[in-house]
Amino acid sequence: MKPSRIVFPAFWFGESDMALAKEQAKRGVGGFCVYGGTAEETKAFIHEVREVSPYDHLLICADIEEDLSEVVTDAPALPSNAELGANADTEGAYRKGLVSARMARSIGIDWLLAPVVDVGYQSPAFCETPMLVARLAGDYVAGVSNGGLLNCVKYFPGVSGFLKTLAQMEDCEFVPYKHMFRRADAVMPSDMVFANIDPANRAMMSENIIKGLLKKRLNYKGCVIGAPLYKSRIKNEGAAALKMIGCGVEMIMAPRDGNAVLDAVEREFDKGNIVDAVIASISSLEMFTSKVVSFSMLPFSQQEAFEQAKNFKK
Repeated sequence: MKPSRIVFPAFWFGESDMALAKEQAKRGVGGFCVYGGTAEETKAFIHEVREVSPYDHLLICADIEEDLSEVVTDAPALPSNAELGANADTEGAYRKGLVSARMARSIGIDWLLAPVVDVGYQSPAFCETPMLVARLAGDYVAGVSNGGLLNCVKYFPGVSGFLKTLAQMEDCEFVPYKHMFRRADAVMPSDMVFANIDPANRAMMSENIIKGLLKKRLNYKGCVIGAPLYKSRIKNEGAAALKMIGCGVEMIMAPRDGNAVLDAVEREFDKGNIVDAVIASISSLEMFTSKVVSFSMLPFSQQEAFEQAKNFKK
């Protein structure tokens, strides 16, 4: 059992070192979050790291808020979440999830870290109405699943609630999450500080928010993954990763310094301090891997999937 499997380093095309990524794959990371490559570059990267990984299938993530064009440079853009929300276009939300998944799967990506289910008036939020957010996000996730990919709802507990009481959040920000829990493959906490709940910690490093609120009060039983570490501008990513694991986060996503996080996780595991947490995380990873490998539909070709995206509004 490799504790490194719970870490998903970031890879930036044109910036990151391919040799280092292959070494991390050999070391046993669970996967990668990819950023800024063309479809062909991304496909080639995925093939190379999977070739050297000790696992039968290495999970590849697309960390997006709106669509795949954020991380794959030649992927066609799709209608914004706000546009779908303004028109209460649940059919469009389903198609957006389906087409996004088909494009991603055609180049080897397994996991869309989407949708955003924050309640708000502008993208990447769908809209300001909690139940409509739940409907749109639910249809988007159905499309993603039918397209053969994993999903992740984010950013818990909801950015628009950072000045509200818990009672107010119960009637607004928590509504989409409670309706999505059974459909979500994972939940991603925010990297913001919610002073109304835990003034000392970011949500993704808060025991009060993850264990107390998400898992106990809202009774979420599924997987929790970290917000991409590099976006949070945390200096000591290794220490942050260990704190997240202690709070109930199962997978560490997109550290800028993947090796520093791998070293920290492996040292703590060798001390016997996070063994149970790593076992639980690897169990979730095995389930996810089995799910994406077992999807029965044949993937669309890259050309077909991208053409569907280009013709989305026609």
